[in-house]
Amino acid sequence: MAYIGQSIKNGTFTDLSFSGTFNSSTTAFNLGTQVGSPAQLLVSKNGVIQRPGTDYTLATGGTQISFTTAPASGDSIFIVEISGAVGGTITPSDNSVGVDQLNLSDGSSGQFIRTDGSGTLSFASVSSALDDITTGDAASTLATSAGNITIDAQGSDTDIIFKGTDGSSDITMLTLDGSDAGAATLNNGLTLSDGNITFSGSGHGIHLGVTSATAANLLDDYEFGTWTPTLTNFSTSGTVTTVGRYVKSGRMVVAIGSMKAATSIAHDTSALVAGFPFAGPLTDIGTGSFAFASNAGGNDSGILFCDLVSSRVFFPSSMNTTSSNELCVFTVTYEAAS
Repeated sequence: MAYIGQSIKNGTFTDLSFSGTFNSSTTAFNLGTQVGSPAQLLVSKNGVIQRPGTDYTLATGGTQISFTTAPASGDSIFIVEISGAVGGTITPSDNSVGVDQLNLSDGSSGQFIRTDGSGTLSFASVSSALDDITTGDAASTLATSAGNITIDAQGSDTDIIFKGTDGSSDITMLTLDGSDAGAATLNNGLTLSDGNITFSGSGHGIHLGVTSATAANLLDDYEFGTWTPTLTNFSTSGTVTTVGRYVKSGRMVVAIGSMKAATSIAHDTSALVAGFPFAGPLTDIGTGSFAFASNAGGNDSGILFCDLVSSRVFFPSSMNTTSSNELCVFTVTYEAAS
């Protein structure tokens, strides 16, 4: 048969083998497929082509045809579906497309549908490997509503590295060394907005002024407190009050003491004060001084002789006898053994 124009190159015509119970009251019938537009159906009723949208419409998401006039008993109806390039676009109803419509075998819980790039669809598992995560382009937050967040570099001797961009320069801000028990290396300074630096074990400190662990530059001790001066070979009258305080920075100790008697304090050539808070490493190493502060206006001062291994200081024979409630104050600066 001759015709004007081109022949159809794409698309299919499918006889839906339509049937139903016609009783002059029922208007909706199942199509056995899903259609996107009434115009995709070629409907003949008793040999008369029906007008889409006027004589019939689609119902139930395109799976039913609904006639404007209910077919009567004895009516003859056939329907051809037009699909492909000559057809319209099918818009599936919500939750109507499943693995059967996609011609897929069902996957497992948590899987997703992927393509191999050649038109074949299949189910695959979501990869949770950290190295499969790509770079984002917006601010991100790593958060959990409960429990801990653990960053674990599980390779042997591998580091945890925090990087960033300073201006336009890529920098390493912090490195936690997995080969050195997690030793932290900061790219720049450390500022505490509050709190203190506390070491979990004793004997640790801070190396000052050097870039390596140099023993001579290690400050591993600082403390202050009180001590109780004990007097030997002093002649006292009345109640004697002694007070001692000290500051220790590294191995250097500054010990301050005072003694005051209600009546007087005198001594002989072997008078000494003991009870210093830390022993020194060598005999006679250290400097000291004493001074009287007299309520009556008198005063006296002198140099102390130190026996720091035994934590004691000898007072010189030139020390005068104190008068009532006169205060004797002494200071000793020395190197502790440790």
